[in-house]
Amino acid sequence: MKTITIDRTFGSGGREIALQLSQKTGVPFFDNEIILKAAEDFGVDVGLLRNYDENYVGSLIYNLSMFSTTGDYEQSAIYRTYFAVSEAMRRLCKEHEGGIFLGRCADVILADLRPILRTFIYSSSMEMRIDRTVSLEDVSRAKAETFIQRKDKQRRNYYQFFTDNKWSASVNYDIMLNTASIDYDKCADIIIALADLS
Repeated sequence: MKTITIDRTFGSGGREIALQLSQKTGVPFFDNEIILKAAEDFGVDVGLLRNYDENYVGSLIYNLSMFSTTGDYEQSAIYRTYFAVSEAMRRLCKEHEGGIFLGRCADVILADLRPILRTFIYSSSMEMRIDRTVSLEDVSRAKAETFIQRKDKQRRNYYQFFTDNKWSASVNYDIMLNTASIDYDKCADIIIALADLS
């Protein structure tokens, strides 16, 4: 079974596409299950994991201040969360001989567990992203664009901090799909064909 990783801009429908992929192919989709497995396997508090999961990491000064409480990078909350999530992801991938993984640097973490198809989902229409965000999140239309930009910044900083790769850069993905011009169902079909899962 091929592993499919999906990075996505906020409000672009990446999670919906992952769900459709799983429904159409029977390949397991892992999202919040990763957090629960990380908590179970490594004894890390679920609340801590959720707090740092794909969240804003910050500037170098901020990161150094986070690590300075213990003086040990590997004991910091940020590092322990990333390590637990990474290992949980790898274990799930091995146990199920693949899967569909959303965000969390999965394209880098699972890179050696081939074959892998690295995808990036985005939408060139801010209006469509706003519509989706307002329908799914507790945020007003007036504040939705700022909310989306903040979420994208969190994902970008998290990804770049832990991988040294540029989030959303085409060189890091096998395919990039624009949901402003390709609907979710068609995106899922394209990924299925590329992953040879049909």
